[in-house]
Amino acid sequence: MGKILAIGDCNTLGVKNCLGNSYPERLAELLGMQVKNCGCTMATTREGLLMLRHNLTEDVTHLFIQFGLVDSYKTFKYSPYVLYYPDNFIRKQARSLVKKFKKTCRDIGMNKHFGEASVVGIEEYEKNVQTMVAAAHKAKVFLLDTIPNKQLERNTQIQSYNDVLSSISQQYSHCGKIDLYTHFYNNLDNYYYDETHCNGKGYDYIVKQILNVI
Repeated sequence: MGKILAIGDCNTLGVKNCLGNSYPERLAELLGMQVKNCGCTMATTREGLLMLRHNLTEDVTHLFIQFGLVDSYKTFKYSPYVLYYPDNFIRKQARSLVKKFKKTCRDIGMNKHFGEASVVGIEEYEKNVQTMVAAAHKAKVFLLDTIPNKQLERNTQIQSYNDVLSSISQQYSHCGKIDLYTHFYNNLDNYYYDETHCNGKGYDYIVKQILNVI
């Protein structure tokens, strides 16, 4: 029996009644496979590297990677970054301070005067995903699009990061790409709980697309 490992952000983890029942669990049930979902709210590819290091075992046959929602997000250029995984009390306190710092910078106009940058720059993002794919060379690896956001101004960045995934998937024989962006964009009123998070109908579509590829 194979084993699925899924690493990613909140849309891998699932929210509300899809917590513990997002696409990895639904896929595993259909295929009769074991599953470990390491999705983490607010995670980037920086956390992804650690997730993979801590959870990639010899019995993992299918690895699913879905990052980009937070990586691509624009914020104050000089904001510090505190990891969300693995988490602890000190990191939680540090992130609270960083959040207040970002809000202050935004409120006093520092974002406008000194500039904004993605949380994880696209070059680092590409390098991080490549590292994960290469490390999982014994498994079948699938890169999932970041789904579009209902805050439409975010979607140009999201598309750019999805393009990176398309490029990487062509570089490795054990790696495939799950295209989601366009169909989700055409179903913004059907596949979401809110501006960001996928609902059950959305996860059913993701599973369908994965089955078409594998």
